[in-house]
Amino acid sequence: METMTLGQRVSRSIFLEASSIKAGNVHPHASFSDMRFADFEVASIAIGRAFGESLETGSLGGLVLAGVRAMVQAVSVNTSLGTILLLAPIVLCPPSSFPKRFSGGASKVHDWNPDAFEQAVSAVLRASTAEDSERIYEAIRLANPGGLGRVESQDVLASASAPICILEAMQIASSWDDVALQYANGYTQVIEWTVRLLELVKIHPRLIDAVRYLQIEILASRPDSLIVRKHGKEMGSLVQSQASEVLASVPFGSPGFEQAWDRFDAFLREDGNRKNPGTTADLIAAAIFLAGYGLDQVDA
Repeated sequence: METMTLGQRVSRSIFLEASSIKAGNVHPHASFSDMRFADFEVASIAIGRAFGESLETGSLGGLVLAGVRAMVQAVSVNTSLGTILLLAPIVLCPPSSFPKRFSGGASKVHDWNPDAFEQAVSAVLRASTAEDSERIYEAIRLANPGGLGRVESQDVLASASAPICILEAMQIASSWDDVALQYANGYTQVIEWTVRLLELVKIHPRLIDAVRYLQIEILASRPDSLIVRKHGKEMGSLVQSQASEVLASVPFGSPGFEQAWDRFDAFLREDGNRKNPGTTADLIAAAIFLAGYGLDQVDA
């Protein structure tokens, strides 16, 4: 992975997230009526290329808008808006703030200062301009994400102009959207789950297995904000409870675990896949991107 460009790393993180067999999400063996794994595969290449070509501008809003335009032109569906919003500030951080890997005998040892990354990404967000905000609002409208709803203040779907500072809108939205929450809290959850992913690959050598388990841990720890927006807090809590039951059926990969996972997956896919934990998927893609700098030799 040392020879990969930043754009290729973006593509890889989106592709690996979609490739992992995660409950309720699109993956190589499960599609939605309007979205297939192939859409993610094609979109990942287009988004990574757009990020690579737009990096010279160094503009947060420019990266987000370029990524969304590339996605829509490539597949005409919203596969990755949340991921694009999360990755754009990260790629503008200095690589020195990302995890590193160094040899430690037979074990994988990782060197990372999460506080330095939090400071770096927060600095990127604080430096955003009114133009960045306008471009991000334009990108969100272009992607036309489901489950947004309408709000009284800073409504991205309204005709009014974007706020001067995108952080203002994200801080408001952070109470109901975990992508916005990362902007507001310095990527607290992304950092936590990057650290956990680096731990899990020591147990599950295949990254897609580590990601599969990480998803269940995340869903058991907090409700997915997309599910809550679509179905309410009660459903979010029910999904959280059922994910906890899957965790209780460990060890990972045992017949008991697989049976519990299958039941959970089927539950999420009821009613036309409307209980898709899509925000969790976006957060995992960001964690994969960051962790990738410390996983040079990991098996996908």
